[in-house]
Order: sequence, then C-alpha cells, then structure tokens
Amino acid sequence: MDISVYGIKNKKVINELCDAAEFFACCLMDRRLVRNIELDIEVETKLEVQGTTINEDGTRKSRFFTVQLKKQSLDEMIQTLAHEMVHVKQHAKNELMKDYATAKGGCKIENVWMGRAWRPRAGETIYYDAPWEVEAYGREVGLMSRWLKHKEKKLAMTG
Repeated sequence: MDISVYGIKNKKVINELCDAAEFFACCLMDRRLVRNIELDIEVETKLEVQGTTINEDGTRKSRFFTVQLKKQSLDEMIQTLAHEMVHVKQHAKNELMKDYATAKGGCKIENVWMGRAWRPRAGETIYYDAPWEVEAYGREVGLMSRWLKHKEKKLAMTG
C-alpha cells in the first residue's frame, strides 16, 4: 500500500499512522487488494468531524483514497483511522458506492450498499443507522483492540 501523510511533521506520528493504516488494511482486505491501494492521510486542525473518507477514483474498482483526520491525540487519530479504513474497504470492495442519478431539479446522490440503494426507514437516522456506519463503528472497536495487542507484541520483541 502506498501511503502519504500530510499536515503533520512529527516523524514518529507519521510512522505510527502509516503502520496503523497498513495494519487495519491487512485486517480488512486481501493482501493483493491492499498492495494496489494508494492512501493519502490528511491531518487537519479545522476539520469539523473526527474523520472522513474520500473515494478519489469514484469508480467501481477504486484504489485511490484520502482519509482526513482531525488533529488530536495520536490514540484518537488512530481510532478514527480504524473507522475510516473500514470505509476504504467498503469502497475498494464495492460494498459502498455513490450513485448519481438525475432527478427533477438536479442531480440526486444515493448511497448504494451491497448493490441496493439505501435510505433510512421511519425512526432511523441517515448517519448512525446507515449499514456502512454500523459496520465501521463495530469494526473500529475490534481493530483498535487488535492494533493495541500488535503494538504490545512489537514492543516486547524490540526490548
């Protein structure tokens, strides 16, 4: 995986974000797919959310993504990165796509999940009940747990 980090100068933080992104990608996707992904990580101080994922290709075989992270503690950025890497996986494997349809009054964007347009039902929210967010929040916890164990093991081996 080709990873670039922008918006931060601390080499230790850059290396940690790169290691975490690679680790999460390998947990979520086949190694052949991971090898072909280009990922830009942009750390921004004025981001209004914790993180976002942008599918830069916008195609069915997307391989270029930007993850924007709000500048905060390293642990918080890595947890957000875990969540956003689930979205990278969803786009790379065509589980989540944007469908642009022309509707009356302009262009209408629909989220397509597992091949079907998704809209919230009565009582659901457009964000927290979206299946891609449910997966991302759920997997974020497991990925973080695995990441912390991986780091512990790495520390034990080095000294």
